[in-house]
Amino acid sequence: MKTKNLKKVLLASVLSLGLIFFIGCKEKGDSSILKLSHNHATGYPVDIAYKKFAEIIEQKSEGKYKIQIYPSAQLGEQKASMELLKSDVIQFAHVSTAILESFDSLYSVFNLPYLHRDYQHYVDVMRSEGMQKYYESSLDKGFAVITFIEAGSRNIYTKSKPVNKMQDLLGQKIRVIDSPSSIEMMKLFKASPTAMNLADIYTSLQQGVIDGAENNWQSYVEVGHAEVAKYYSLTEHLNLPDLLAVGAPFWNSLTDEEKQMFRDASREVEIFFAELWKESENKSREKAIKEYNVTVINPDISDFRKAVIPMHEALVKRDSKSKELIDYIKNYGL
Repeated sequence: MKTKNLKKVLLASVLSLGLIFFIGCKEKGDSSILKLSHNHATGYPVDIAYKKFAEIIEQKSEGKYKIQIYPSAQLGEQKASMELLKSDVIQFAHVSTAILESFDSLYSVFNLPYLHRDYQHYVDVMRSEGMQKYYESSLDKGFAVITFIEAGSRNIYTKSKPVNKMQDLLGQKIRVIDSPSSIEMMKLFKASPTAMNLADIYTSLQQGVIDGAENNWQSYVEVGHAEVAKYYSLTEHLNLPDLLAVGAPFWNSLTDEEKQMFRDASREVEIFFAELWKESENKSREKAIKEYNVTVINPDISDFRKAVIPMHEALVKRDSKSKELIDYIKNYGL
């Protein structure tokens, strides 16, 4: 019996190593096969945008580079993908700034609530040329960022008690992303933050384990939370971008001309994705209201903004790089 079990363990190990080797291999010959991992389903706007990115790169490089897309977290969730990326097993990974802050603390700046004057300010500054030096400042940590992917504004939704003002959150258990910034933010909002995986939220709402959560319109509707949490408050507390990270080993192997080619392609994808996102967001909002009878609330956000000022002040004092980035973002366009 022990011998059989040992054989099974050895076989599983060999298969796992074989999979990693297969994923990491690059095709020899005229083309290099690059790997891109993301955690969204096939056909989701993010997936469509990355397929467009692959098309543009193949065209611009005249077939030298081809990108193979791995959707639905096939290669692991975002943290796991980042480790593969840093090791050059894959070359690109779709990742949120909430995850990236554990790889480079500078990215915690992007997780500050109410960092932007409004949504257009957020989009404009993230697309600005001045962001490039910040995106590429983490190469010594194994990665850089070549583009941002809009993820909409995050809002608070609840099951039983609507949120018209910050005080309405007092004592409510609200699910947040498992990141220090998100947990601190919800504490300052006077709620009780509860970190959990996205997959666990629906059941937790049903069973009363949590009272609410926070996310953008698409996630709120598409994963079914609108079925059980009928109050959607437009707090717009976070414009939390998703980013396309590139591994330092691959990036450093490129010529300056090739790097610019990837940057140019990413700019095209930003514009392409923006239209997809806007259409998707409108459909999700309409579905929530018409099919799920969701009540949309426009709360007074003045107290929310005041509550998180200490988070801004703490990051400004933490280090000069964070202060420089915060100043750049807040002053952009003034």
